[in-house]
Amino acid sequence: MKPLLVLWILAAIMITAGCNKHSCSQSVTITQQGTPCGQWAIQKNGNVYPADSIPTIFQEEGLVVCAKYELYEDMGMCACCGGTWARILSMTHLPE
Repeated sequence: MKPLLVLWILAAIMITAGCNKHSCSQSVTITQQGTPCGQWAIQKNGNVYPADSIPTIFQEEGLVVCAKYELYEDMGMCACCGGTWARILSMTHLPE
C-alpha cells in the first residue's frame, strides 16, 4: 500500500512542476529608448537597464519576454557606459 501512495505523491509533484514551468516570474520589455548610444536594454517597472547580452533573436523594440537577470553597477567612465546595467542570465519568449 505504501508504494502506491508514494507513486501518487510523486505523480502529483511532477504534474505540479510541469504546470509551473510555463509561468514567467520576470517579464521585461526590450527597448533601445532611453539608453545612452542606443544600446539594447530591458525595461522593468519604468526603469531602463542597458544590457550587452540580449540575444539577437530578442532585439526587437517593444517585445515582452521572460528574462532572468541581475543588476550591477557599471563603473565605466565613457559616454556609452556607466550606471546600472542588467546582466542577462536567460531569456525566453512568453508562454502563449
